[in-house]
Amino acid sequence: MSDALLKKCENIMSFAPKSVVDGFARKQLAKNLNNYQSTANFMLADIHYKIDGKAYFFLLDALHKIKKWDEIEITFYRPNTEIIWEYDTPTKVIKLNSQGAGALMLYPINPFSLSQWNPDLEPKIEPAMFRCYLAHFYSPESIKTQADKVDEKPLIPPRTLCSPKALWDDIRKKGIVPFELTICAYTQNNRYRYQLDVLDNKLIMDFRNQKIPIANRVIRHPIDYNHLDKILSTQELPNLAKKVLTVFFELEDADAPDIHIGLGITEKMAQNNISALYKRGLLVAKGKPPKARYEINLGVMRDVADKMDD
Repeated sequence: MSDALLKKCENIMSFAPKSVVDGFARKQLAKNLNNYQSTANFMLADIHYKIDGKAYFFLLDALHKIKKWDEIEITFYRPNTEIIWEYDTPTKVIKLNSQGAGALMLYPINPFSLSQWNPDLEPKIEPAMFRCYLAHFYSPESIKTQADKVDEKPLIPPRTLCSPKALWDDIRKKGIVPFELTICAYTQNNRYRYQLDVLDNKLIMDFRNQKIPIANRVIRHPIDYNHLDKILSTQELPNLAKKVLTVFFELEDADAPDIHIGLGITEKMAQNNISALYKRGLLVAKGKPPKARYEINLGVMRDVADKMDD
């Protein structure tokens, strides 16, 4: 972590009420920043931003300087074509307005071919509606507010899945420092997900690549993906449970050994996370333990997501 990056993050945190920005909050920001940067994410491409025609290398700088904007253009360059792209879609540009309407420039891809895609080809343009949320962040807390907490959840979390403008305003109002931003693009037939490392300006590879066989993937309706994304955007589920839910969402069914092998966790951890999702009604059991397999419960996911709109 560089001093310059820490300063950019402190600039965002300064938007928070003065009562929660003290020495403790600044130390916690540095600690959380270091913890996030120590995670082993595989990167797919570099990122460049253009906001209302002006170029920004760091999204943090734009968040600090710009209160209102009309259009953002996100360009992905220097893509890593040496690795296999399975659950990620090669994309050249994302362009969207503050309300979330926009378009994607997508490269044609064959995930089952050794030469999956060529960045020199002309990408196709596809209209989309965009929503976003913070996957990783630091919400400032003073030594006093920290003492008042009853669990590990942030006292002032960012918005759940929402328009770009709503999230932008929320960050500036609460002083929440973004580490990882998830952008979800919904087209007529598909949903595309982009995980952006805001600190290093990188596109993060989907955690399922080369772990969960893509041949078993089930593509669902964009509305169902929207329900999933709403649930993933909340602080109600731990990060590992969110990964397990994501795996189940795009499979016909699976069991604890599938999750244990696919995610590289112990079978007990896999079963514990499956049980937690099952108790919430997000999974349905097929058979009885210990041989039970589970599938996603789209009806319950819809109900949970709809309640978030109330």
